[in-house]
Amino acid sequence: MFASVVHIRPAGRIGVPHPWAALILHEAARIEPDEAARMAWYRGDPIATLGQQTAESLVACGRHEDVLGFLRAAARDLGLKPVRAFAAF
Repeated sequence: MFASVVHIRPAGRIGVPHPWAALILHEAARIEPDEAARMAWYRGDPIATLGQQTAESLVACGRHEDVLGFLRAAARDLGLKPVRAFAAF
């Protein structure tokens, strides 16, 4: 759903959606329901605890787990329940 609007802009990959962007934006939707605000955060807001880099730049350099951890900690701090994944049968 979000992958169609997320385009990472590193050199050599212009216009190519990053495979982790959709998961990051899905997790961020638990905190910020407004899609435009979520995209503005993803692309433009530096994350202080992650070296003042944006989520987009962190994902582009392979640090998607750090961004997911940041979002999950923020959700926990807001009192949101953890998302339960499907379990193997």
